[in-house]
Amino acid sequence: MNLSSDFFCWRHRVSGALLVWLLSPAGLAAPLPELVVDAPGAVSTLLSQHLALARALRDSVPPDPGQLEALQLALDEDARSLLATEGYFSPQLHRHHQNHTLTLRVDPGPRTDISAVTLALAGPGATGTDGAQRLAMLRERWSLPVGQPFRQDDWDNAKNQALRSVQIDRYPSARWAHAEARIDPASQRAVLSATLDTGPAFTLGEIQVHGLRRYPLQAVTRLATFSPGSPYHQRKLLDYQAALQATPYFTSVRVEAGLDPTQPLLSPVQVFVQEAQAQKISVGAGYGSDSGPRGSLNYQHHNIAGLGLLLANTLQLEREQQTLDSSLTLPRDGDGYRDTAGVKLARSTVQQLKLHQETVYASRLRARGDDEYGYGITFTRERSTPDGGSTSRTQALVARYDWTRRAVDNPLNPQRGHMLAGQVVAASRQLGSDTDFLRGYARAIGFYPVGRSARVIVRGELGQVWAARGDDVPTDWRFRTGGGGSVRGYAYQSLGPREGSSVVGGRVQALFSGEYQHPVWPGWRLALFADAGNAADRWQDWRPRLGLGTGIRWDSPIGPVGMDIARGQSTGQWQWHLSLGASF
Repeated sequence: MNLSSDFFCWRHRVSGALLVWLLSPAGLAAPLPELVVDAPGAVSTLLSQHLALARALRDSVPPDPGQLEALQLALDEDARSLLATEGYFSPQLHRHHQNHTLTLRVDPGPRTDISAVTLALAGPGATGTDGAQRLAMLRERWSLPVGQPFRQDDWDNAKNQALRSVQIDRYPSARWAHAEARIDPASQRAVLSATLDTGPAFTLGEIQVHGLRRYPLQAVTRLATFSPGSPYHQRKLLDYQAALQATPYFTSVRVEAGLDPTQPLLSPVQVFVQEAQAQKISVGAGYGSDSGPRGSLNYQHHNIAGLGLLLANTLQLEREQQTLDSSLTLPRDGDGYRDTAGVKLARSTVQQLKLHQETVYASRLRARGDDEYGYGITFTRERSTPDGGSTSRTQALVARYDWTRRAVDNPLNPQRGHMLAGQVVAASRQLGSDTDFLRGYARAIGFYPVGRSARVIVRGELGQVWAARGDDVPTDWRFRTGGGGSVRGYAYQSLGPREGSSVVGGRVQALFSGEYQHPVWPGWRLALFADAGNAADRWQDWRPRLGLGTGIRWDSPIGPVGMDIARGQSTGQWQWHLSLGASF
């Protein structure tokens, strides 16, 4: 069949050789001629990239005349094989020689469509209600339905996806017992049929640990969410491996199950670990727009008393705040709970308010998917001295509950999604506190793409303290705001009720922020933002303070780095702010 003149074609040219030229005496010395593929766009691209003759002529080492002759003789067969992978089983090919050019004209013909699909299950997993449900799910999720063009890659991908969906849950030795694609070139129809043999159902057995010398066996086994006899599921092993990798005990972890079809019951779970050092000392230094220069010294011991207990001692030195924290953490268990107890000493002078605090705390945290929640008790004894005022002493024993959700596409550099957090704190005079109080606090941040690369970030906070005597509530449980991550354009914690020139914190707080980020260079964005918020003793006294500004964002490997300049509309002053990561 000759192609009509109005047949839309793309022409891809690559170096080629004519058989006549190959046989001529001057062939070895003459320049290589051209191979032209004249076909519709996608077909032309396929053949130009993958024909053996085209690839040989693109090679940095030119083929010898004998190789070129063989490739040219096989050109039609090679083209038909490639076209068949895309569903073209009745193409018409025509070669034309002119001067030093070989033109391959291709009419691919009609594409073959899938006319029928038959899927079946065999083996132990095909029987009963579970087998019927498994087959129904297999058919529902089959990715190559009737009416879709037949492509070899799509056929292979559909089989692989279906096989994996069975292998991950109880039947890891499943295989295709039969898979056939029957092609009828005359009718351009493909009939697919496949039978999947599930093989035996597997259960998980005892955990066998390799490479463990320094840490107790319990540090490995207590994180498992399964027990001997549990049905095999690949997700259980992956979650177990991720939980082990998240501990400080190991530098690398590999978890796998023995999958012998002849012994499917109680398959041993093999855990291969490389241990980390039991003790670690680290020194850090940095600079923040709110805190100024800072340094830290940290000592960790990951195996106190040979029980896998985690001891952490941290000294943090900043321009206005200094803290010393010592904590002991139990190894996380299989349910994801992490128990911690510690003491903390802190001294600060922020916004002319001098604070000395001693804190003892105990908490239990648990992470599950996007959510993290925890509860605990904290006893704080505080001595505060406002600038020019008298020193006061307060203490509180509080019970607290915290909840956080991070439902974002990228935890380090979110482009889409949201983060939510809430906290409830309660204290009673009957249990060692100077006053009864209840504190509630919530915050949220949303990331919304705009167009292809821009985005809008919306942030809000809301909190209130209900107390019999507000002055007897420790400063940590009151509200102060201002600075980076809150109301930009104002100094750090400069917004809130005052006593003299000192910001002492209030009982209520509200904050709202909107930011638009526009790409200006790959990995760089310009930001425009408006923040409004304040803290007060009563909602009747709450008045928003507005900050407007601009900044630049850099998508660094460790998260977004931001630098902002903002003007506090109430003060008329400019403040600059540095940030790392999403402000949350």
